[in-house]
Amino acid sequence: MIKVLFQGHWDRKGIDYLRDKLDPSLQLFTEEDSVDDFEILISGRPDEALLSRSSGIKVLIIPWAGLPESTAVLLKKHPAIHVHNIHHNAASASEMAIALMMAAARLLVPADRSLRNNDWTWRYNQDRAVLIERSRILILGYGHVGSRVGAVCRTMGADVTGIQRKPSGPASEEGVPLYSIDRLHELLEKTDILIVALPLTPDTRGIIGDRELDLLHDRSIVVNIGRGHLIDEESLYHHLRNNLIGAAGIDVWYEYPSGKETVSDTPPSSCPFGTLDNIVMSPHMGGAFNLEELERQRMVHLVQLLNLYAAGEPLPDRIDLYQGY
Repeated sequence: MIKVLFQGHWDRKGIDYLRDKLDPSLQLFTEEDSVDDFEILISGRPDEALLSRSSGIKVLIIPWAGLPESTAVLLKKHPAIHVHNIHHNAASASEMAIALMMAAARLLVPADRSLRNNDWTWRYNQDRAVLIERSRILILGYGHVGSRVGAVCRTMGADVTGIQRKPSGPASEEGVPLYSIDRLHELLEKTDILIVALPLTPDTRGIIGDRELDLLHDRSIVVNIGRGHLIDEESLYHHLRNNLIGAAGIDVWYEYPSGKETVSDTPPSSCPFGTLDNIVMSPHMGGAFNLEELERQRMVHLVQLLNLYAAGEPLPDRIDLYQGY
């Protein structure tokens, strides 16, 4: 019997779904069961005390996309444990990217605000609007989310290019040319819309700063659905405030509420982005927290991963702790 410990407080229906769909060789426990000697741990942010409860842990499954920094630091001390994650929210995150791109391209936020006051001015002030058709779109991070965004953009008639960590030279995926990160500056010079969908690692932190934003033109759009610190916040604010780029759609930020008591009073950045008309601001909604359909997909992905393990099959989406994804 393979013992699986699911850490955290999860919806009972989800837990029951897991138990019902798991291979008979897998036995699922929650924290209420106080089980030790588990072989698989499902947890996003385990601590040393939790890991010490079992000497036979072989796999840690992070039940979302990404790798928390504290988890990376801890698991580097336990190299025998393989770390995997799931990408159940790829559809939601990619839909958010498209929504932000479209809203930023047509400057819908100031237009909406004006029309609520019976002001139609923005109808006659679309000289800075951007059409997606024939736009040159660069997706920085052409993975689970980026590839979905690319497919939609191509359907809309855009010219899509992707940057991926694997290609050492020109490659392609379903007609989208893919390049390695060393071509970033060259590609930015030919970009109308930049969509950032990378994980945050020591190598990617601040990957878009003054130099990179300077390579874009004054109507270029920047969308970030990866992590806030992929883009230098002061550089982004400066380029938006001075109209050095056209607009931005941002779902991921630099500061977050520390708890429930600060949810309604936490600025997302030290820069006053909220004073700008050319930015669409979303409070990290790409993950669609608590959306029942998405939580169901989380459990479906976990079942698939666990049953592969029970069958002795290799598990997808293993994380390199040193690369961060």
